[in-house]
Amino acid sequence: MQTQPHQDSPQAAPGPGSSSALTDGGKTHSGDHGLKPNSLGAPAIAFYIIAAASPLTGVVGLVPIMIGLGNGAGTPGAFIIAAGILLLFAVGYLAMSRHVTNAGALYAYTTLGLGRVVGLGSAAVTVFAYSCIQFSLYGGFGYYLSSLLHDAAGLDVPWWVCAIVAMLACLALGLQGVHAGGVILGVLITLECTMLLTLGAGIVFSSDTAAASEGFSLTPFSIPTVFAAGVGVSVMLAHTTFIGFEGSAIYAEEARNPRRTIPRATYFAVVFMACVYALTSYLVINAIGVDDAQAVAQKESGNLIFFVADTVLGGWIAHTFQVLIITALFAAIVTFHNNLSRYLYALGRQGLVWNRLGHTRKVQKTPHVAATVQTISAAAVVAGFAIAGLDPYTTLFTWLAGIGTIGIVTAQILAGVAIFVFFRRNDVDKRRWHTVLAPLLAIAGLGSILVLALSSLDLLLGASQVLTWILIGLLILFGLLGSGYALWLRRSSRERYDRMQVMLTAGEAPSASVAGVRNT
Repeated sequence: MQTQPHQDSPQAAPGPGSSSALTDGGKTHSGDHGLKPNSLGAPAIAFYIIAAASPLTGVVGLVPIMIGLGNGAGTPGAFIIAAGILLLFAVGYLAMSRHVTNAGALYAYTTLGLGRVVGLGSAAVTVFAYSCIQFSLYGGFGYYLSSLLHDAAGLDVPWWVCAIVAMLACLALGLQGVHAGGVILGVLITLECTMLLTLGAGIVFSSDTAAASEGFSLTPFSIPTVFAAGVGVSVMLAHTTFIGFEGSAIYAEEARNPRRTIPRATYFAVVFMACVYALTSYLVINAIGVDDAQAVAQKESGNLIFFVADTVLGGWIAHTFQVLIITALFAAIVTFHNNLSRYLYALGRQGLVWNRLGHTRKVQKTPHVAATVQTISAAAVVAGFAIAGLDPYTTLFTWLAGIGTIGIVTAQILAGVAIFVFFRRNDVDKRRWHTVLAPLLAIAGLGSILVLALSSLDLLLGASQVLTWILIGLLILFGLLGSGYALWLRRSSRERYDRMQVMLTAGEAPSASVAGVRNT
């Protein structure tokens, strides 16, 4: 096994955050390529992770589907299974983060373990997936805000106008730096959790629920109930409520003491979200009755949570939920905006795409060019759906969120395989649980989720069969284009190709442990 750096390893080149100048095509840039270090602590990073998952949106949008079409009363257990798979993935993922500090986390890890051709394919898939999810969130935000303005104030504001307002607000916030965003997200997440806590308290103390007469049952956590028919669908949907958790390592360059803050934030966020989802779904199921849960969920469909809330809290809750779903979607938009900006920044910094994407503002140290470019691309997509007259919820929100989820799961699997391979080739970590067992179990779990997702595309995407395979085809196409681009660079632009290898670790003192980059 290779344990010493060779001439092409990241140890041999200054990191992009170092004082050494960076060169692109003969032009020297100094001091405008680094993100702002020591900007985020564990709480702020946890806020970004939780905001990406948008717990309130997951409860309102997915819990009814899981109960109605999945394993019914066993839904809380599905959340625990999904969280367990992600915690297994996090073990190897965070072990890898001790050796690699890069804003393009999944891409960087995949490149180090599986080589540059697969790595750039993974980067293309990840950028495509994050873009789809962010575009979808604008559709959801525009739909809900437009509906609220109509219902509450009688104003007919087009959904796309609401989406554009969100874009501008998100861009302005992103340009101010991750600390400012972390503060805002902290407030919004507190509001989300307060609402869910209020709903839970209402169920516990209400006299109008099934639990009030029958008592609270632990049946939803029993093995036969959890593994009832439809458990696969529920676990797949449960996994989507955690999408974005892998973003913790994206902020490693901006974190204070990343070797401690990144693991703390990641584990806390996953466990916290698992508790929120499992407990809320458990209370909802007991409110409508364990035996009747699936039938009631199928009858009420997407209105299930509103139905329960209205029963235990009264009619005032409807508008409150509407407002908080809007703020929850905005929080998720901010997070995916930052995640995507940093992926584009990482690729631009390496000269793999337009090198201006790798520049940051002099004072705030935010990737302003990448942020602006992705905002423009989002505006173009929103404009396209608006001009075509498509419904923002049933098309933009549903289609792109579904395909984005499949893309992220695919990227997670590639990263999981890469992590296993990396530690097999580099004897830098003796912990078998962290480097062998947990990664292999995570790969098996994530692989199962991907198979379930591909076998349930009609449920996940809500599109026609033709459109479904067009979307899947686009995802595959982006991956092939990324890998094809890497092959072209290897043949026609060796300097830029080699830069993928020597710039994977940011900072002034890259870890020698990244020496095992595959020479492919």
